[in-house]
Amino acid sequence: MSLAELAASRIVFDGAQRELEQLGRRTQEQLLRFQEPARAWLEATTSDPRAGLEGENDISLLRMQMSMQNRYPQIGSLVFGYPDGSYQQSMVLRTERDRAWAGSLPEARFAQQIIRVDEREKRVEEWVFYDQQMTAIASEQRPWASRYDPRASPWYQGASELNLGTFQATDPFVLQLPAEFGMALSRPLIGPKGGVAAAMFTVAGLSDFLRARGEESHAELILFDEQGRVWGWSRADRLRRLLASGTPASLTALGDPLYAALQPLVAEVSPKDTSIHSVEGAAGQRFAAVVMPMEGVFSRRAYVALVSDQNLLLAQVRRMRWMLLGVGLAGLLLLMPMLFWMANRLATPLKNLVRAAKHIRQFEFDSDIPQDSGIAEVRRLQESLALARVALQGFARYVPQPLVQHFIANRLTPQAGVEQRELAVLCAALDERKAATWSPHADHYLQILAVEVAQGKGMMDRYESCTAVALWNTPLNLSNPARYACEVALRALHSMQALAQGRDAPVAPPCFGLDIGNATVGNFGTWDHLTFTAVGAPLDRARALAQQARALGVNIAASRAVATAAAKYFRFRLAATVPLGSNGEPHEVYELVERLVREHDAKPDKVSVAAL
Repeated sequence: MSLAELAASRIVFDGAQRELEQLGRRTQEQLLRFQEPARAWLEATTSDPRAGLEGENDISLLRMQMSMQNRYPQIGSLVFGYPDGSYQQSMVLRTERDRAWAGSLPEARFAQQIIRVDEREKRVEEWVFYDQQMTAIASEQRPWASRYDPRASPWYQGASELNLGTFQATDPFVLQLPAEFGMALSRPLIGPKGGVAAAMFTVAGLSDFLRARGEESHAELILFDEQGRVWGWSRADRLRRLLASGTPASLTALGDPLYAALQPLVAEVSPKDTSIHSVEGAAGQRFAAVVMPMEGVFSRRAYVALVSDQNLLLAQVRRMRWMLLGVGLAGLLLLMPMLFWMANRLATPLKNLVRAAKHIRQFEFDSDIPQDSGIAEVRRLQESLALARVALQGFARYVPQPLVQHFIANRLTPQAGVEQRELAVLCAALDERKAATWSPHADHYLQILAVEVAQGKGMMDRYESCTAVALWNTPLNLSNPARYACEVALRALHSMQALAQGRDAPVAPPCFGLDIGNATVGNFGTWDHLTFTAVGAPLDRARALAQQARALGVNIAASRAVATAAAKYFRFRLAATVPLGSNGEPHEVYELVERLVREHDAKPDKVSVAAL
């Protein structure tokens, strides 16, 4: 062999090695993308109060789950399991076998299985079926015949012991639907009920994914762990037959010394230097094999082996050399129009994403995020931004949205600390005798109060027993906080009375107490995060006034300071003079009767933000 031929052969061999190495890297990236939809779903739902059984089957969230399962066929089912044994599973009925297993109508395309546990620990199984348009078409209750308990499942047992925010990938086990080997990606739920959320993958689905990657590169791909158990094989049909016995398949069970020889190569794996090995098959044929570690794909260490016929691989590299030359020449001719086309295709959805991100940054969630890009990466970015929007909407439930918008608009940073401020305090007190056992009506009253306080530039401070406290003039500065507190009290009272009359509620609306005075407000008890609240005499007097209101038979009782500060806008009536506080000093108690001026007649006060 001449020196020139030797040099050319070496170049071809190096090209083959680089080709296999690049294929391994691409496979690792694509395996991460294989899990990406499930990871995004788990990130969004584990902290979403609408998800699972705690969300009372929110239809918008269910449709999002069904749409995601329909789009990504590698996901077998999405499940929620809880410590009391209750369970919810959303699945796609892809075949007649699936519909027969679920006992559904022929037109059903999606199903939801729910196992509820009542106070006597009796389990009731409920099924809801949906058509192709994700519309519910049938539901039925069945006895707990399958005796399925999620707490005994591998996906539940491992994840329930993890820290919040941590993922777990299980070993292969037999799934419920489809009834074949699979694995689960799960993580704990953050809600008060606890539990675990999980996304199921089938080994066959992972093998189909590997088969598609192998067909693109004319190579055979095998995914296995340190013990030689096969988690995925590009020859998906053969792996299905091997798994039909009910036991996991190993490399030695694949019936060819080629595959058994892959296990010893694990000891030579290096993350920095990928070696190409020559392995002999059953018929004496030589194969080029590369074994690479799969980092970050599963919880335990896994490896992917890429096997290709040596002659075919070298021939491919030679053809690629000439093909690249031709493609390079053609690319020079098509470069400019193609760049213009690609730039336009990328720029249009990215402009929309920039606009949507600007709205999210300003805590504005009214506009929808388009998810119609034909580019997979941009579409995934759209989906991720949509999920971030959902997460921030959930965060906005706990932080007043106008306050956050003001911080963003004025580039302010909340600071920990306390200060003395004049506060208007509203205390709502339910009848403790009738509200001792909590009821939905009491919860509706407090929801009405929270909405009115947020719209009235106030802040909900705390809920204690059967009382709720709201504050004005913190953290937003108001020139007349007593006026806003009185306005909110009247609005909330009218809405609560209308609700009580319409539903014949057994629990009467709360009585309100209003006071104004100096108090200490800010951050108490911690230096690393905000626990904004208030402490002082106005809060104690407001609670006492709320109790006196019920004793005097009035709905809203106000102190003399509140009656004086808001006399321009509201009419007050002296109800009584009673002792208040621990020292028993007499105080005048006024009843807030009605509004003297209409809301749109009063000019709104300027609002600014105080240092927290």
